[in-house]
Amino acid sequence: MKKSRVLAVVMAVLMMVTLLPSMVFATAAPSGTLDGKLKVKGTLAVGSTLSADYSKVKPEGITDDNVSFSWSLKDGDLLTEVGTDKTYKIDEKDLGLPIVLKITGKEETGVSGELTVTTQEVSATEEEAKALAEKKKEEAKAAGEDPDAEESEASADSESAENVANAAEDTSQAPDSTQPEENTEPAEETESADVQENTDVQESTDAQESADTQESTDTQEPAENSVIEVNGEQSGSQNTDETDASGDSQTETPASAETAADASEKNEEPTYSASASTEDGSGILDFGSVEEGYTEIPEAQNVTITNNGTGDLNFKEIAPENFMAADINDAPLKRGESVTVWVKPREGLKAGEYKDLITYQTEEGADVFFEADFTVKEPENKKAEDHENNEQTDPGETSDPAAEKIYKLTADPTELPFDDLTAGYEKVETTSTVTIKNEGTEAVTLVQPESEFFDIAPVSEVESSGNIQLAQGGEQTFTVQPKLGLSAKDDPYVEELVFASDESTEASATVTASVMVKTETPKTVTATVKPEGPLKFGTLEQGYETAPDAQPVTVENTGTEAIRIQLSAPEDYEVGEPSAEVLNPGDKAATFTVQPKTGLQVGDHSDTISVTDQNTGNTLAEVRLEFTVSEPEPEPEPNPGLSVTDSLEFGTKEEGYKELPDAKKVTVTNTGNTKIVLKQPSSNAYTIGTLSATELEAGDNATFSVQPVSGLSQGEYLEDIVIANDANVEAYVNVHFSVTKKKTDNGKKANNLTGIKKPSDIKDLPNGTQKTQKALKLPGTVKITTTKGEQKASVKWDVKGSSYDPSSAERQIFNVKGTVILPEGVKNPNKISTVIAVSITVNGYQGTEAAASDNKITGIDSNGKYDTNTKITFTAAGAGMDNTNPRKGDTRYQPKSWKITETRTWDGEPYTATFRVSKPGKYTLKVTFGQQKYDGSSWKDTGTQSESTVTFTVSQAAVLTATPSPAVTQTNQKSAVQTGDSTPIMTFVIILIVAVVCIGGILVYRRKKK
Repeated sequence: MKKSRVLAVVMAVLMMVTLLPSMVFATAAPSGTLDGKLKVKGTLAVGSTLSADYSKVKPEGITDDNVSFSWSLKDGDLLTEVGTDKTYKIDEKDLGLPIVLKITGKEETGVSGELTVTTQEVSATEEEAKALAEKKKEEAKAAGEDPDAEESEASADSESAENVANAAEDTSQAPDSTQPEENTEPAEETESADVQENTDVQESTDAQESADTQESTDTQEPAENSVIEVNGEQSGSQNTDETDASGDSQTETPASAETAADASEKNEEPTYSASASTEDGSGILDFGSVEEGYTEIPEAQNVTITNNGTGDLNFKEIAPENFMAADINDAPLKRGESVTVWVKPREGLKAGEYKDLITYQTEEGADVFFEADFTVKEPENKKAEDHENNEQTDPGETSDPAAEKIYKLTADPTELPFDDLTAGYEKVETTSTVTIKNEGTEAVTLVQPESEFFDIAPVSEVESSGNIQLAQGGEQTFTVQPKLGLSAKDDPYVEELVFASDESTEASATVTASVMVKTETPKTVTATVKPEGPLKFGTLEQGYETAPDAQPVTVENTGTEAIRIQLSAPEDYEVGEPSAEVLNPGDKAATFTVQPKTGLQVGDHSDTISVTDQNTGNTLAEVRLEFTVSEPEPEPEPNPGLSVTDSLEFGTKEEGYKELPDAKKVTVTNTGNTKIVLKQPSSNAYTIGTLSATELEAGDNATFSVQPVSGLSQGEYLEDIVIANDANVEAYVNVHFSVTKKKTDNGKKANNLTGIKKPSDIKDLPNGTQKTQKALKLPGTVKITTTKGEQKASVKWDVKGSSYDPSSAERQIFNVKGTVILPEGVKNPNKISTVIAVSITVNGYQGTEAAASDNKITGIDSNGKYDTNTKITFTAAGAGMDNTNPRKGDTRYQPKSWKITETRTWDGEPYTATFRVSKPGKYTLKVTFGQQKYDGSSWKDTGTQSESTVTFTVSQAAVLTATPSPAVTQTNQKSAVQTGDSTPIMTFVIILIVAVVCIGGILVYRRKKK
């Protein structure tokens, strides 16, 4: 029995183990369409690494495995992809350009759709990145925009959406464009654009997320308590419900919340009270001291105001005399909530000590105040002047510097010229701004001018009944733009806008605004074609196999409206597609080609191509075509004919001659119009060489040699050598050779060597000539003179012993020595040297000249059509870049840079690039090649450049909307639910089956036992 219980317990444990996958590992995998806000983590500086942040991306639980990545550089409208990994390391080439991150859901993981985020421009260093972020915030403030819209995402995640909104509202109340920032990250703490929000999602979505997940509070935490995410790590502290080191309360405490709840339950009258705390907890803002005439206002300091009562507080506007402070009038301050405001001294304060009590009043009567101290010192040089003046002034006379009041207003700019408008315009694209500044010593009431032709409005809503209170040193910015409905006229609308004050007629600033309204240009749809005259393709005989070359035609839009080109198709011509179907005014002309077809019959094939606008159906231009096919020429009558070289004269030789006269060449030419077959000529007194050709077409020729034979006896050898042929055309050459009788007394005379004629120098041989006697053109014999006359003697040349180097690319001049071998019977009693030398010149290597016309751009089609989702990869192939064994003087063209809107350079191979264009239009890719010359050791730039271009068109890609898949229920579920856990469940199923079998076996055993 005990064994059975133990076994039962073991089986129960095994069953519990099998339930672990459903209880522990059943975590739902993310599924759905991408939504929310995508961010980029990291510092936007060269050398930093960026990554994606999914903290506000839906569906929840998204990881790197659920999406694919595309990192691109944004250059105007051009997007160049630079990476597809999970992270991207910023390179020097990215400097000055924003980075675009696009993530696309992997549908196989259950995630679809895509999100995109664009960062600010990349900086060289982290310090520059921080400075750029601060500058953009200041520019946003000056333009009246929310400067913290992006910065709020870089602060701690614990800040609520209301916190960010309050910070933006407080900032908008600053009196000038240099107002201090709210409690955001200080410049030294803030990473440049650590997080950039994607603009595809509305702010309301993010605010709702923040409200659902975080505790609502109006307290914006100070900079030192912010959390910054850098490369996935957090820095700083995340303080939401604690009191900082100074003792200033930053958030609603549980006690105050409980008090408010009790008061609400008991329906007690609400109480109104508030407190103020400075950053150092002293209750005093000390701005230090400056010298009179200062131009740099001390940095603003922050004060936290907390509603300590149970009722909401509505604060009134505040305008301290010597300080500027942010108003709290955009929304009531609810119980237990806090708000941070900034305070700073005004510009242009006179010398003196300023200890002002800054008081924030509420409509409920609960005032809160704190002290602000600031000292303006008198300049040292002025002290000396005042001391001098006091000595010269009557002690009884006194002067009151405060008695003189100065009223002065200035405008920047003073002129507002607007772009020309066309009559009937429905909106004005351009809005200008003008800033009015109070440079007097007193506060003034600024009166906004009324204009007949221009709309004027303050940037910030601080006006009251059309008048604006402007403190000393304060500024107010106005927007100005032409009114709608202005009619066209010959001269511009010019109006002086006078910004005046109630206090003084002298205090006014004048701004001159002007705009020209032109008469609307009539709409025209016209075009011209070039060439203007007809395309002439000439005349060909019937049966021609090759058509005349195609000729180009260009179409140019000369009207004011876009045209859609349509071409008529003549029956006898091939008409190519135009390079652009749509031509907008000002676009580059479209081109198409025209070529006659082959196989046309005899006749005139003139025709016309009509260029029509598909939009209107109007014919814009016509192209005339001229081509004629003629009858073939009849076959001519056979007319054979031959011409032969004139007679040959071989001179005179003495009987017993050993040296034959030189052979001479005979040329036979077919002067007829039919083919002639020649027969080999022959002779007894002459040696006839073999014909170079026996079959001669009309105009062809053949040659053979003629030379007297040896051993002829005394006599005259005059002969006609006949060239027989199948056309029986008479053809012969007359030859003559004379042999005289041998003189008997010459045999007694000795044949002694008297001299050797030196061969001529050999010049201008090509570089690389082989080192052989034949290649160097060295003669096999030379002429010698003897007592019996001239003779020829053979020469043995010492070619190997010369200094010639066939592999050298340089110009070489060298000598080759040879030894003359005297003929038999020739004696050399005078010991004349038989060694001779010949000077030979081999030219230097001139180099292989690469042609710029051989530069190519591959991978992108000329006149190709792509859409905005297409990634285009191209390769630049320079002429001569495949020369792997260059010699001195060789040239090549190396790809240097490419450009569509901005110039990009290559550092080396491979000379490829990938880009994507986000805006539809017609673009031209231009690649610049630089010529290089090999100096024997390396390639050097020559300064010569060549450009190759490819024109292509980008159209808007179709927008695909991802439709969420319906949720799987028990009625339609056909497969297992994805849990996102990879734990093998089969093992647990087997254990469960074994446990059930064991329990069943125990039950059967017990029944049998009973």
